[in-house]
Order: sequence, then C-alpha cells, then structure tokens
Amino acid sequence: MFLVALLAGCGLVAFEALRIGTAATLGGSVDVLKLRRAVALDPANPALHHRLGLFSFYALDNPLPSEGLRQLQLATQLNGSIATYWVGLASAYDSIGDRSGAGAAFARAVALSPTTPRFHWLAGNYDLRTGQSAEAMSEFARLLSLVAQITARPDSTAESDQYIPAVFELCLRAFNDPEAVFQKVISPANSLKLKLAYAVHLCAQHRIDPASRVWTETVANGSSFQFSLAEPYLDCLLSLGNYQRAENAWEDLVRLGVVRKPVAQEGDNLVFNGSFEQSPLNSGFDWRCIQAPGYSIVFPDSDAYQGTRCLRLDFTLKQNVDYEPVVQIVPVLPHKTYLLKAYARSADITSDSGPCLRVRDPANPSELDASSAVTVGTKPWNPIGLTFTTGADTQAVRLSVWRARSRSFPFEISGTFWLDAVSLKEADASAAGGGR
Repeated sequence: MFLVALLAGCGLVAFEALRIGTAATLGGSVDVLKLRRAVALDPANPALHHRLGLFSFYALDNPLPSEGLRQLQLATQLNGSIATYWVGLASAYDSIGDRSGAGAAFARAVALSPTTPRFHWLAGNYDLRTGQSAEAMSEFARLLSLVAQITARPDSTAESDQYIPAVFELCLRAFNDPEAVFQKVISPANSLKLKLAYAVHLCAQHRIDPASRVWTETVANGSSFQFSLAEPYLDCLLSLGNYQRAENAWEDLVRLGVVRKPVAQEGDNLVFNGSFEQSPLNSGFDWRCIQAPGYSIVFPDSDAYQGTRCLRLDFTLKQNVDYEPVVQIVPVLPHKTYLLKAYARSADITSDSGPCLRVRDPANPSELDASSAVTVGTKPWNPIGLTFTTGADTQAVRLSVWRARSRSFPFEISGTFWLDAVSLKEADASAAGGGR
C-alpha cells in the first residue's frame, strides 16, 4: 500500500510539473487561444493573466477590450505588488476613458517602483493628456530628479539620459513657457547638469533669451564645474552666430575658473592662449585643432619663440590642397582696426604657397577675408602678421593657420611650420593697412 501511495504521489507531482510546464510554454505565445489555455492550466499565475490581458486588449485583429481589462484586473488581484501589472491596467483604463481608474493605477505603479524612470514618464504623460498640468510638472520633476541621481552613478547607462531631452521637448510644447518649465520641472532636481542641458536645448531651438536667463541663474552661485558641461552651450551660441552671448558665457567660465586663462597673456591681447602655453580646449574661444590627412598637429612642441611651448605643423603628404588645421573665433568690435601679429619659423617648406595667418568675418566673408604673407623654405623665428579693419556688423573674426592651394610649380607642400606668440590688438587709425 505504501508503494502504491508513493507512486500515486509521484504521479501527482509529475502531473503538476507537466501542467505548470505546459502552461508556461503556452504562456510564452502571442496567440490569445493558447494564452487562454495557459490560464486554464495555471489560473493562479498572475503573469499569465497579465499577458492574456495585454494581447486581448491590444490585439490588432479582433481585440477584446472587456476580456483584456478583466484579465489585467485579475493579475493585480492575484499579485498587487508588481508595478508592471498596474501599468498595464492603467494603460487599459486610459484607453477606455476611465480617468479615476487610470490615475489610481498609475499612482500605484509609481509607488511600487519609484526608481523606475519609465513609470514616472508614463504617469506624467497621463497627467498631461488629462489636463492636470500641475501634477504633470511635479511628476516630470520627480522623473528628472531620479534620472539625475541615476546618471551620477559610475555604473549608469545612456538609457536613462534619453528622458532628459524628451521631458524638455514635451513640457515646452505643452506649456510653451520656458521659465515655468525651468522653475517647476528642472530646478527641483538641483542638478547643474540638467540646468545646463536645458540651456542647450533652448539654444538649439533658437530661444536665446530664455536660454541666457537659465545660464545666468545656473552660474550665479559661483560654483565651478567641468568645462564639458558648458561646451555644448558655447558651441550652440557660436554656431548661431550669437557671439556676444557666447563671449558673456566665456567670461563667466573664466571667472568661475572653469576655463583657465593663461598667466602670461597680455590683458589687451584678444587671442586666447596665443602662446600655446596650455592645451587647447578645441571649443569656445580657444584654439580648435582640426586633424586631417596630409598634415599632423604637434602640440606641444618645446622649440618655442617665447615661453616653453609652441605649435608645430608637419606636412606629411605631398599634396596640393587647402589646409586650415588650426582655428580660433575671436570677439571683436565693428568699425575697428586691428593688428594681428605672431612669430613663425619653417623648415623645408617646398611649395610657394606656404602657411600663413588668415582672418575672416564668419558671418560676412565677403566683407573681411585677409591673410598675412606666406612662410616658405627654411626660416628662423620671424614676425608675421597683418592689419585689418572690421565691417559695420562684424562681431567676431575667424583666425586660422591657412595654406591655400598652389597655382604654380612646385604644387605640393611638405616640410614643417612653427607658430608662437599670436596676438590681436586694436590698432591706432594711423597704423591701418591691409592684408593681401
């Protein structure tokens, strides 16, 4: 008898395992009929009710919203501690216009899983769609605070970052009030990174005035931060040709110590880091080094005219093309005459079209495009430069090292060029002259 009972018990266990296994297999299907069979085999499994509810409610062919809603409700009744089940139920309530049911279900999901950004995003969107503006702003503020905490961790991924521009864009479209969005959605997170990202977002939408106000308020407390956080804002302003706002932001960065001004730089020299004594930022109003085939930029080089560093260009491939490897945007005033001066030396520059300094008005190149004499052959350190006058609307000039394409033999360029002690200063009217 004992053996019979034991075998019977084993048979029940095996049957139970088979039942649950079959239900799990059917439960992985997207076919509603198979999902129903899975629920019939394992009716106490909330995951199966949840899955059947979703596929019944949202089926492309023959949707069954009533059955779907009932199954989603059953899932939360069987296990009310799973936030995903409440989100599924909330979305179904939302689809049929049950505001009280949807709101309560979204709130339950967020309460169960407050560290899941997606649930805050869905709840905020629901509040926005149903005209609950204050609640939506609060929910999006909580979302951004959470994202700021997540992205501050060293193990964070880019997944959470995607909510930042999405919240900015959605709130600006919904409320069309950049200041209100800043105060009620961005500021509560107390995240400098978020505030600067918002300034960039506004700038990219050509909302320069509100972007500038966000920037000013953000840097007003005097705290320093990494330059990489400010770089997108600077580059956005420069790309839009808003040189005055960019210069103001640059001065803020120098004041805060985010950008370090070279110690030896003369006060009236408008070129930043003109002696190359510190590594270029490749952004803002510092030098930008543009690598390309045909030359290499060597920085720093110790064979300086003054100080301990200079810039060196090695023309490594014999080619006859335009090169503009080093560039800096320099703020200037309209209707002013300026003197550009530097020191250069060369070794074995083969082409008659060697490197020179070039100045252009980036907004109106036809009004200002001047260059110094070229450097060819082998020469020791010697002064190069030019004098130019800005136009009526000139706010900045594009200063560069330029090698123009040669029109006479030998066409290709090779050799080495050094540059140091670059300065741009306002000149007396009596010193006015011209470049070529």
